[in-house]
Amino acid sequence: MRIIFFRWGNYDEDVILDTLKKQGHFVSAFDAVDKKEPDRTVNFGANNSEYEMESLGGLAADEMVLSLTREIMNFHAEVIFSMDYFQYISLAAKKAGIYYYCWIYHLPQWNLYSNQAQFPCNRFFTYDHAHLRAMLQNNIKNVEYLSLAADKKLFSKASNGISGNLLTKYITDVSFVGNLYESGNNLFNRITPEAKEQPVYRKIVSTIRKKMFNYGRSVLETDITPEMVDFLMREVGSEKWNYHFASQEDIVIQSVIARKVTVEERKAVVKEMAKRFEFKLYSVSSTSKFPEVKNMGPVDFHKTAPLIFNQSKINLYITPRAIRTGIPLRVLEIISCQGFVLTNFQEDLAEEFVEGKEIVMYRSKEDLIEKTKYYLEHEDERRQIMRAGYEKVMRDYNFAVKLSDIFTKDSCGRFLI
Repeated sequence: MRIIFFRWGNYDEDVILDTLKKQGHFVSAFDAVDKKEPDRTVNFGANNSEYEMESLGGLAADEMVLSLTREIMNFHAEVIFSMDYFQYISLAAKKAGIYYYCWIYHLPQWNLYSNQAQFPCNRFFTYDHAHLRAMLQNNIKNVEYLSLAADKKLFSKASNGISGNLLTKYITDVSFVGNLYESGNNLFNRITPEAKEQPVYRKIVSTIRKKMFNYGRSVLETDITPEMVDFLMREVGSEKWNYHFASQEDIVIQSVIARKVTVEERKAVVKEMAKRFEFKLYSVSSTSKFPEVKNMGPVDFHKTAPLIFNQSKINLYITPRAIRTGIPLRVLEIISCQGFVLTNFQEDLAEEFVEGKEIVMYRSKEDLIEKTKYYLEHEDERRQIMRAGYEKVMRDYNFAVKLSDIFTKDSCGRFLI
């Protein structure tokens, strides 16, 4: 198949390009931004993926559509493919009469609430069943579930040429590589002191506390009243947001409530782990308010994080709550580095992995503490679970398998306008 791969600077793009070529596809890489030396400091966790249609890499939308259409014609492409969704790719694919394949990587993505997302030339693959149902409800018909993939060579690339003595510096009982989201994109920080005096604010805080360590596909949606939605839309400056036909309630739940629940859960876990265990946090976030936390600072994802995953007895992962049921990419990456991961309950993870044999999940803060203590004390059992999970990820969650799923499930050909 003749494929144009749209590269915009996401992780794993080189692995994807190489895998597609090895599978016999003719692939042309379209670089959306100038190829410069990238920032190698890890961006922990999923961003909001609130891509704007207007520009990317300095090009206006109409210029990008024209450039992509020209590339499609020159390459005689049958399909254009990207990680995450871009509206102008849909426009170019529709104009050229070919399919656009999109593998969702970050959540939420508000461009999926656009008219262009409903074009019949689109083929979407999402790793979250709750998100799949939401897309179907928004009249996006050509969507399938497909879990994410981990680079099989993530650890071997990072450890190549590194001595055993250097590896030992990352040994610890428990570690967490991640952002605490306390500042920056934490929209809750925009709420003014005056607004916090209002009764509705206290109701919101109480509701968020109820949602912490409470898992399931509909947890975030419950107990959210119109009064709360109006308050948060007003206070976080949402008059600047234009997310097509996304409802105000969806915006508040996914961009404000979900983020704040994630912030509070991660803070609570980090403080609890620091009090009870030998614990290291690797984060760009400041922990000056938590002097008991041993914050090692940010790490390079490709060069250092795999070593931490491999050398930690237990790797914690607290899923961003915008991922409602899906298997987080970080969980797969930790396992691919032969690391033991202890993560929160996720429906899709429970469906695809055998709990207690291939994965370990917690369902409350108390459960997390108990399981951390148990698996630190039961090394053989911990190693057996790690090995079984590793074999499963290597076999079923690598890019060769997932890309084959994408490009063999549907007969591409040309889309008839």
